[in-house]
Amino acid sequence: MKARKAVIAAMLAVPAAIFPASAWLTAASAADETPRAAVTVERTAADADGHFEVTVFLDELPQEGLCALDFAIGYDPAAISIDQTELLYDTGAQAVEILANPDLADTVFNCENVEGELQVRWATALRDPDYWLREERALFRISGTVSDQLPAGHKADLKVIPAHRLTEDGTQTVITPVAAGYLDAEGNIYSCDVSLRDGAVWRPIDETGATMYGDIDLDGKRTVEDAVLLHRAIAEEVALSAAAYANADCEFDGVLTIADVTLMLHVLCEQREAAALGAR
Repeated sequence: MKARKAVIAAMLAVPAAIFPASAWLTAASAADETPRAAVTVERTAADADGHFEVTVFLDELPQEGLCALDFAIGYDPAAISIDQTELLYDTGAQAVEILANPDLADTVFNCENVEGELQVRWATALRDPDYWLREERALFRISGTVSDQLPAGHKADLKVIPAHRLTEDGTQTVITPVAAGYLDAEGNIYSCDVSLRDGAVWRPIDETGATMYGDIDLDGKRTVEDAVLLHRAIAEEVALSAAAYANADCEFDGVLTIADVTLMLHVLCEQREAAALGAR
């Protein structure tokens, strides 16, 4: 338990004195269930010049919110370069930390790009949950460029992984577990189970931004699930990203209709050639 508590203290990057001596707890809800959190990285396509923007979302949070979140996004530096990150969810914690804990003012949101890992840490020592992560929404945005060596229609994966960080003296690499947690009113530290959904950046196959006609969920293949998703989009039950919309225009007429679904199903049933999708 002491080792696990040390992990969360290090993750928060605050003095141990901030936390009272208390046991590490793994379950907090009234139903005695382990609280959960989810991190989702967007799947999208680069533009014609190879530039891309990918958003990282909080898709699930415990009712109490999070005062700490720690993970990394692994990628292939030969396929993409990451140029910038921008925090999209400002809880106000950083402004208050400047007054409450000046030494921690610049540590609330930290992204470090190291050898194919974007190491991400969001943490605050503030006890007021109003300054924690409590909304299921976009957390931050990544901007970068796709390498010219990545072929059209191919993707570069963005995988949510544990961070490989150097110790303070720089002599050892420590694997920091993907972690999320919060404190209760008594200062007990609670750990969440974290669901991870990887993302990807695609190089488009044409000027529309399409990566594969008929691949609506951007997983690199055409399935019945894609046809169902397209049907739901036409019924305005779900919204599609720009790349998904481009892939969905199977008839290449600029609009999404049931005819696009029909053509997809014909291809899936091998009644039409795949080349019919997106044909000019």
